Amino acid sequence: MSKIKIGAVISVVAVAIFALYIANPSSYQLWPKCPFKLLTGLDCPSCGIQRFFHAFLHGDFLHAIAYNYYLTYALPYALSFLVAMALPQGKYKNSLKKIIESKPAVWLYVITFFAWLIVRNLYHI
Repeated sequence: MSKIKIGAVISVVAVAIFALYIANPSSYQLWPKCPFKLLTGLDCPSCGIQRFFHAFLHGDFLHAIAYNYYLTYALPYALSFLVAMALPQGKYKNSLKKIIESKPAVWLYVITFFAWLIVRNLYHI
């Protein structure tokens, strides 16, 4: 990835983080709504991510986790991909990619993703 693209991505992420810090998604109608929920009326495994980040950025970790328990698993897994992309070519990058892109890791993520979809809607979590 070129330095310009990386800079653009970092800028967009910084603006999104700042916006989530100052504007509570629960209070403002301008935040995007989940298309899955709009179509089905069900919560997707990612529903609550905006409220999660808002609470997290304000240091309210317990409320952040309560908005979406699955993110305590999904975010570190997603961040591991970002770390792998940022690492220079070499032994550590290859080792990390081998772990996070392995069939067992991917299948575990897929299975837990759909299990969470079912559990959160059955128990209204």
